[in-house]
Amino acid sequence: MPKKAPIITGWAPFRSAERLSGQSGPFVVERSLQTLSNLLGPSTQELQSLLKAAYFHDWQSDPFSMGAYSYGKVGADGAQHAISVPVENTLFFAGEATVPSGHNGTVHGAIASGNRAAAEILQGMD
Repeated sequence: MPKKAPIITGWAPFRSAERLSGQSGPFVVERSLQTLSNLLGPSTQELQSLLKAAYFHDWQSDPFSMGAYSYGKVGADGAQHAISVPVENTLFFAGEATVPSGHNGTVHGAIASGNRAAAEILQGMD
């Protein structure tokens, strides 16, 4: 389980991501608060007053990912594990493509893989 903290992680799929791509930070935060307000009930003003910080990444505009995510083709069983193995305790891999638990292609898979790679790095320092 990830660390328990007062954090909300959200993502915008497909057409929603296309509509948000290229927009300013304040615009994306406002739309996020509107959505959260619709889901949970408090007004966007109340949610804004509770918000300490907001961070986002525009994967659609990222020149390295270009909005892509990983998926395994038929016969790719074991590939996620194979590409997550460190090389000579000097090169470590993270990213949702390296998650063998079935959460590849997901934000929480990416976060989990970052935690795994960080732990591997720390273990290698012993």
